[in-house]
Amino acid sequence: MIRRVLLFVGVAIGLLIIFNEAKAQKNSAIYGRVTTVSGDKYTGAIKWGTDNSSKAEVFWAEIFNGTKTSNDFLKHLSEKEQEELSEGEEGSSWIKIDLGVLSIWEDKFSRSQHEFKARFGDIRSIEPMRRERARVTLKNGVILEVTGDNSEDIGEAITVYDFELGEVKLSWARLERVDFMEAPKELNDNFGKPIFGIVDAGRKGTFKGQIEWDSDERFLHEILDGKDRNGDRKIPFRSIKKIEKGRSGVDVTLNSGRTLFITGSNDVNQGNRGVIINDPEVGQVKISWRDFMELEITGDQNLGMSYNDFPVSKGITGTVVTIDGEEHKGLIAYDLDEAWEFEILDAKDDRAEFQIPLRNVKSIVPKNYNYSMVRLKNGESLLLGEHRDVSNSNAGILVFPSKNGEPIYIRWSKVDEIIFD
Repeated sequence: MIRRVLLFVGVAIGLLIIFNEAKAQKNSAIYGRVTTVSGDKYTGAIKWGTDNSSKAEVFWAEIFNGTKTSNDFLKHLSEKEQEELSEGEEGSSWIKIDLGVLSIWEDKFSRSQHEFKARFGDIRSIEPMRRERARVTLKNGVILEVTGDNSEDIGEAITVYDFELGEVKLSWARLERVDFMEAPKELNDNFGKPIFGIVDAGRKGTFKGQIEWDSDERFLHEILDGKDRNGDRKIPFRSIKKIEKGRSGVDVTLNSGRTLFITGSNDVNQGNRGVIINDPEVGQVKISWRDFMELEITGDQNLGMSYNDFPVSKGITGTVVTIDGEEHKGLIAYDLDEAWEFEILDAKDDRAEFQIPLRNVKSIVPKNYNYSMVRLKNGESLLLGEHRDVSNSNAGILVFPSKNGEPIYIRWSKVDEIIFD
């Protein structure tokens, strides 16, 4: 009897371990099917960009950049409001609101360009139109036309790690369409295993997720360069447990417990271009070397994001409270531009740079001309500025109280608080 009980317990524990390991297996790499102009198809992990570009994206949490070709929301402003805006410029679904054509439109009013930013995990497909344009379809079916102004993501080559052929490099001109999808569970990390960790940035906060060291190294097989007292050192990140900043270098603790003091390269001194963290609860955070204190590398794959971890984006809904005490609730067009949960709020805390999906934001409270308090849904609060999204350069808010009702325009200077649902 006792043996049977022990056998049962042993089997149960074994199944639990297998279940937890299976549950923890996440593939953070961009994956999909690429169709060329000649009809050839390649399926596998995707590297978006050229090999010699540090901006080449390989993970779902990384950001596809472009410039929106137009802004249909401006048609809801009066001619006077448009003129004032130009002079002062420095759950529901939008699909149910009649905005003309939300996807691709002729812009008759816009005097400024708005950036398009979306994490690859929020995108269903990308179709090149010509060298400097692309049609982007989001998971919710919304289609946007974007240009490649100031972006390396449009017009560059991509690489597909085809499941049969290995690496296939394709120029932008050869691309007909790229369809993104969840990777098979058994897929290997073709371009490399990601670095996951926790970054202590002192007053700026603690962030955890997929790591890019020196805004470049993203894989465990990549190397931390430097010197110790005995000469040159090239340490693969897979051997590192912790990196702590010192006065002229870093203290490196290896997985074995061995410690080294490393100096002598931009990997470990003020020449470091910053540590990027793709934090699932925050967004993409770039910490300058001045603010960096410590990185602890973990094997926690739950700090990554697979394609299915990105939900279908809904229209942004919430309540705008004005300085006069009025409350306006409904669908929101933030900065007369961002209308979907996938869209990105850009801001800085001094040298720390934040790109936060609006689905992670709980509220925004303007504090002065340049800064706002941004409260996240995970409970964290960030005082952020130096970007139009959180400063007086914001074009203002449109609130649609109902499906057929006229929208209410609220200038940024009149906003007391925005509370997102």
